[in-house]
Amino acid sequence: MTSSTILLLEALARRPALVGALSLYACFYVAAGRAITRPAPFGPRWLAALVARLLTWVMRVVARCPLTFALPDETIPPGKQHVVVWHPHGSYTAMCFMHCAQFTVQASPLTWYPGVAPLLFRLPLFRELLLLVNARSVAARSLEGLCAAGLSVGVQPGGIPEQLVADHTRELAVFSRRLGFVRLAMRHGMPLLPVYIFGESQAYTTLGDGGRALSAWCFKWLGAPLVPVLGRFALPWLVPVPTSVHVRWGNPVLTGPRNENPTLEQVEAVFEAYLAELRRVFDAHKDACLPPEVAARGLAVRFTGKPAAGPRQPEAPQANL
Repeated sequence: MTSSTILLLEALARRPALVGALSLYACFYVAAGRAITRPAPFGPRWLAALVARLLTWVMRVVARCPLTFALPDETIPPGKQHVVVWHPHGSYTAMCFMHCAQFTVQASPLTWYPGVAPLLFRLPLFRELLLLVNARSVAARSLEGLCAAGLSVGVQPGGIPEQLVADHTRELAVFSRRLGFVRLAMRHGMPLLPVYIFGESQAYTTLGDGGRALSAWCFKWLGAPLVPVLGRFALPWLVPVPTSVHVRWGNPVLTGPRNENPTLEQVEAVFEAYLAELRRVFDAHKDACLPPEVAARGLAVRFTGKPAAGPRQPEAPQANL
């Protein structure tokens, strides 16, 4: 046993309360692991609502990122399942997490369970915060279980590929050619509900082509999407740049009755309808919700990967739906 280990044990022995608290949390951490995929709320709903309001207050008052939002033109029937599809990913989905948690827990316009990268559930305390505001693993098994339980889910189709090319000077939507999010919705007969978070891309200042090259290198060798950005006061990663955030919901895009094995042509037809609605929402609000030079560039669409070879893939992609 090394001297540093002995010193650590002696320090812990002098703090039995700390040791007890850490032990209790370790037991809770293990026991709550199943909640990452469980199709049920985590924790009391009053606490979830309180935390959601606190998150948006911090972003609005402390970070100086005020929020406006507009609900869909069409009324969302209570209890009707949807696949909520949000754009863009941005560097770190800061605005989606901080401002939009209130939408997931307060049924505005519906209660939904957003899928996030499983890696995030390995972070102590942050994991419990995510679970409290309805976030669940974006793994295929998790999303299928949520849909089968009659719940609405949320996905960000671009995932890590979109995060790695984040750019505060343009708006970009990235899709996997497998279109896993469309297939998921069609298998369960759930409409697709687009939502665009204007201001997400401008939350942090990205560092151009050099920054994106560094992001790709970090992901390749470290397995983590570390995007170099500057926030307020030109400080890296901390408080975002003060910017207005505008959440604009589109109308539901119908996917038809349940279709366990949709053909490629059927999937592409639904996707084209979805993309048309997404562009409608973007074009209707870009001039009022984005910097003029960003709005003028419009919404770019990019595809990654290969199209599905058959009527159905065994599993939807985990990080790039």
